[in-house]
Amino acid sequence: MDIAAPARVRTAADVVALHRPWRIAVTIGFLNIVDGQARPGPALRRWPDPDDETVRGMWLAALPAALAASAPDLDEAEAAICARALLTSLAAHPDATPDELRRHGREIIGYAHSEAVFGFFTSWYRLTSPLPAALDCLTELGAVQAGPGGGTLTQLGRLGLDELLARAPRPINDELTAAELIARLADVEPDEQWQAAQPWLAARDPLAAAQDLLSAAATAAPADQRLAAVELVDGLGPPADPAWEAAAADQALGPHARARSSSEPSEPDATWLAVEYAAAALRREGPDEAHSWLDECLPGDGIDFRLRVVERTGHPAAAELAAGVTAFLATGATPTSARTVQLKISLDRMRPPVWRRVLLPATAPLRMLHEVIQIVMHWDDDHLHAFTVGRNRYGDPFYSPDLGDEEGLRLSAAFAGTDTITYRYDFGDCWDHTVRCEKVLDPPKGAAVPVCVTGRGDAPVEDWTGGPDTVAFDLEGINRRLARYEGGP
Repeated sequence: MDIAAPARVRTAADVVALHRPWRIAVTIGFLNIVDGQARPGPALRRWPDPDDETVRGMWLAALPAALAASAPDLDEAEAAICARALLTSLAAHPDATPDELRRHGREIIGYAHSEAVFGFFTSWYRLTSPLPAALDCLTELGAVQAGPGGGTLTQLGRLGLDELLARAPRPINDELTAAELIARLADVEPDEQWQAAQPWLAARDPLAAAQDLLSAAATAAPADQRLAAVELVDGLGPPADPAWEAAAADQALGPHARARSSSEPSEPDATWLAVEYAAAALRREGPDEAHSWLDECLPGDGIDFRLRVVERTGHPAAAELAAGVTAFLATGATPTSARTVQLKISLDRMRPPVWRRVLLPATAPLRMLHEVIQIVMHWDDDHLHAFTVGRNRYGDPFYSPDLGDEEGLRLSAAFAGTDTITYRYDFGDCWDHTVRCEKVLDPPKGAAVPVCVTGRGDAPVEDWTGGPDTVAFDLEGINRRLARYEGGP
């Protein structure tokens, strides 16, 4: 088929017509991106003979992915919300016009969602409404049959709507038991759980709430639910101390209780907590992230040794964790914890250009990248900073509560949907940097990371008060400072 392409094509991302099929192919496993190259994914190897349930699951996964590609302001989680509201509107109002769909969609979503979700159903949010492209996307996927207005739902569309409704986050109110609360919080992003739980917490005395939460989070609870309870109780502060003291005797909660009062947990407690967080990661993000937690937090050489350590802890999720990680490695996939990213860090608006090329662990958090930038650009870390990843901003929430926590986002995740993020240092002088992921590599043999491999240009002095206004690029000096850096994983 004919595809319109710009005059200059650097990557497939420059061809807008490819965005939707590309996003779908990656999401359902037809394509796998390795070292910047597209390769056949695991689902393609089973095609064209998968079972009906597999095809249904692939279609349901493709639905929000395709909508996100059609409306770039949305991520896939937000696209799922918009798809649910749009299909609900079409089910109740067949052939509604785009203006009618916007109005019905706003009524469905209310005001409890992100600006991007609200904007999807708000005509003033953007000059060009995303709804026609969204309807075209749903029609192409077979969920909607085009009509005089917006269209009507097909049988496949009704199936998709039923599944989206079944997957929708369950509401949180003050009538839930503590066990019901933490089960629902497990479906909420960790940095949003405290806010989501406020209706429940506000209706209770802090100590009583802490006691109920920790009781519900005892050994029988899944690890991700237990961590949700632990974080809530920790946020209640000193009023919850008696509840922590009582919980210290529980096998699963004891390590959490002791870690709160000790800067250096005992080896058994540290090992238990490593397994706890890995088990939660397995349930939330999958086996690759669970493997990363074990690789970072458990001492020893090799995953086989670490899995034996996991088994010896007696953690209730030990068998599930070991089975998940083992099955993941058996696929032949390279774990993220065994990968290195090559980043080019460029200081914007500089002539001649100023840039540094560095290698960092793929599992490093954005916080580590911040500290590496400080070293390679010879900054002093005396000012605030922020990363922008897509539409989200990250930094140190202690100083900027409106920012996402940079400790909680790995480089592998930050660059999952893009090859470029930005970094601003000093909100007054606005030293803006473009950070581009050039490659994903095996770790360099015989060399520690982070390391600066090359660069160009003298960096400007952070707070110039006279004298030299630049610091000469010194590769050896940069790497001596990086070698002394103690913030790595």
